[in-house]
Amino acid sequence: MSGGGTRRLLPVDRVAIGYFGCTGLIALVFGGLTGAGIAAAHAIAAFGITRLAAWRPRAGLAAVARGAYAVLLTPLLYAELAILNRFLTQRYFDATVQAWDAAVFGGQPSIDLSAWLPWLSFSEVLHLGYFGYYAIIPATILGVFATRGLEALQRTALAVAAAFFVSYLIFMFFPVAGPRYEFAQIGGEIGEGTLFGIVHGILETGSSKGTAFPSSHIAASLAGVVAAGREDRRWFWLLLIPELALTAGTVYGRFHYATDALAGILLGLLVCAALRAAEGAAAGARAAGGGQPAA
Repeated sequence: MSGGGTRRLLPVDRVAIGYFGCTGLIALVFGGLTGAGIAAAHAIAAFGITRLAAWRPRAGLAAVARGAYAVLLTPLLYAELAILNRFLTQRYFDATVQAWDAAVFGGQPSIDLSAWLPWLSFSEVLHLGYFGYYAIIPATILGVFATRGLEALQRTALAVAAAFFVSYLIFMFFPVAGPRYEFAQIGGEIGEGTLFGIVHGILETGSSKGTAFPSSHIAASLAGVVAAGREDRRWFWLLLIPELALTAGTVYGRFHYATDALAGILLGLLVCAALRAAEGAAAGARAAGGGQPAA
């Protein structure tokens, strides 16, 4: 391909490079030999992203992968957080977040909700809502691609990736283990539920300790729902109830403190607001420059 425009990085490329740069620098400075290895891997990833700039497929799976690759990388990046969040502190700040819950909600909702509402059917619905996270994000990205095209996919995937990356950076500075590590698992009839067993089994094998505050599940999925709704309002209304069920399920199932969920909501909304402001500023710069892309 030729031409300066085709070689320019997409916004998601810049966000991903920024994340790899920040985490790589922290790992290199504070992580010893292990951190140096992570820093080298992140440097290679950032360099690889710069090589993507000229690749701009316009249709099919290649276009989806190009626009959403940063989101596709997040499970791998999540897995390393249990190592990264030990570089800056050996503490977990659960006591602080529990104090926030007590001050804001008058107790510990992550314990109290299942005690107040100890119904198997209700629990199964909320655990299904929590499990729905794995469908909400793909639905936002693929949904707007189907109804509004490639640019809509890119903007939605950018919001999701940015929410994940900001969450991951917070985890490094303020690791919180979460109620799963601090409180006993829900027992009784609720603990015998099918969906309860499936969801808790997945988390036992695939979670990274220290990644509770904020809830990245809520932040990223809400950012996706809001961003998709900007592109096509139908996706917002279709996914609103699953998003609300996810939010309630994170606390009811003792996956997150209530403050984690609240922080995830605020972060998802702030990311969308910041990206919208940046998009408006870029459009203004292009208009001032006679329609040329901003540098």
